[in-house]
Amino acid sequence: MAEPIRNLTIVGGGTAGWLSAAFLSAVTKGKIDITVIESARIGAIGVGESTAPTFPHTFKTIGVSEKDVFKRCNASFKVATVFRNWNVDRSGKGVAWANPFAGAHYIGGLSPGYYFKEYEDKRNGKWLDFTEYVSPCSDVIKSNKGPREIKQAEFEQVIPYAYHLDALKAAELLKEKAMSRGVRHIVDDVKEVKLDERGFVSALELAENGAHSIEFVIDCTGFRSLILQQTLKEPFEPYSKYLLNDRAVVVQTPHETPAQIPPASFATALSAGWVFHLPLYGRVGTGYVHSSQFLSENEAIEEFLAYLGKRGEGAEPRVIKIKTGNVRRPWVNNCVAVGLSSGFVEPLEATAIHVLEVSLQFLYGYFPDSDFDPSLQKRYNRMMNSVFDEVLEFICLHFYLNNRTDSDYWRTVREELPIPSRLEENLELWRHTMPHVRDVDQHYFTHFNYLCALMNKGFYSDRAPRMHGLERAPWDEHLRVVRPQFKRAASLLPDHAALIRHMRGETAAPARLLPGLGG
Repeated sequence: MAEPIRNLTIVGGGTAGWLSAAFLSAVTKGKIDITVIESARIGAIGVGESTAPTFPHTFKTIGVSEKDVFKRCNASFKVATVFRNWNVDRSGKGVAWANPFAGAHYIGGLSPGYYFKEYEDKRNGKWLDFTEYVSPCSDVIKSNKGPREIKQAEFEQVIPYAYHLDALKAAELLKEKAMSRGVRHIVDDVKEVKLDERGFVSALELAENGAHSIEFVIDCTGFRSLILQQTLKEPFEPYSKYLLNDRAVVVQTPHETPAQIPPASFATALSAGWVFHLPLYGRVGTGYVHSSQFLSENEAIEEFLAYLGKRGEGAEPRVIKIKTGNVRRPWVNNCVAVGLSSGFVEPLEATAIHVLEVSLQFLYGYFPDSDFDPSLQKRYNRMMNSVFDEVLEFICLHFYLNNRTDSDYWRTVREELPIPSRLEENLELWRHTMPHVRDVDQHYFTHFNYLCALMNKGFYSDRAPRMHGLERAPWDEHLRVVRPQFKRAASLLPDHAALIRHMRGETAAPARLLPGLGG
């Protein structure tokens, strides 16, 4: 009978390495000896990170205090991603809409999209934000409110939320939690990865500490993918035929109005890509994600600084190369690559940390014994392929369904790039019906997220599917009862900046508990 794994080595620190160590040390409850080997020479990328609504649960599982998250990681709340100027209305004016964490309520057992197109979206050709009708997130964002009450316990919520946080500080917090559980930390460089006759990693030759034997290893070495790609020669499949963006010009800026911190990430389209705007508590992480085929480095910096205006005065942007794609087998023999070592799609929609979270959950679920049964690897790899495919499809949707005509870039990503086959199949299907739960995998993006995107990007502007026998009464009831609840929640929830100060232990305020409004 196979023996259980006794020793796990994680190569690489940063968010990927220390989240892996903290999570696995928590769920295995000290039954595995975990070592993190981290180079002092290789820095992490940290402009500020945007997370998914699963991340609070991950922190809770690890045993991290939410107050520490806010106090130490410069964190803020997030309830949605707001897209600006990716599409224009009939008059050519850029539109903005939110992809929310809360919503997804059916009306009379049917998708709210049918009712919206039949009874609401006919006001003299005016563009209406579908999200405002089906989710409280738009009202919360517009009023700069927080997603939970002041006196709720840690991780409780009125509206589902994620965080914006300083990735470097978050990694330090995770490191402390992991090491408090006995995780060993070695600061050293890997000079050589040694394989045995089966092709398994047998040892790492370290610059200062010599040979380090390996039983099971997690590759968290980022885009280098030192073990999986460089040593085990697992092929990397680029997404360049689907996604053109390969550069990001990044800076950190102060808030324009520190007293008003929006609880959302923003993705604003420019001439050859888009700008992310991540409002942390004490600053804003921002960057221009673009294609070098359409802008030189100097041109991208110039356009980005012009967009920032006074916020960018004195800033010294740095350029980061983006490598999009994934390996189809992130688990090979006794090595699993997680984080950037296994793949990366785009910064859009905060998928990088979420994919990392999912990979660790799957790894724990399929954790091997010393025999490394191939069925576990096979299923893990299949599930991770499904996750990457889902993320790629949803990201491609945003570019493919743009209707801008003011630049070659936006015309190219709409008219000349292919899209993944399942997305193409779904878009053809959705010309005749609204997205359904069975149409997508829903590891992260649900059919409701697709519905919000299709509605707000004008997919149904000239071909809205109809449902026979649709009655107006359920929609009128929704407008009379449910939608006012969204606005009421936004009016009663605390100011976002004040809520953050409370989470940091800087203020106190009276309680006013509201019912949950999650989807």
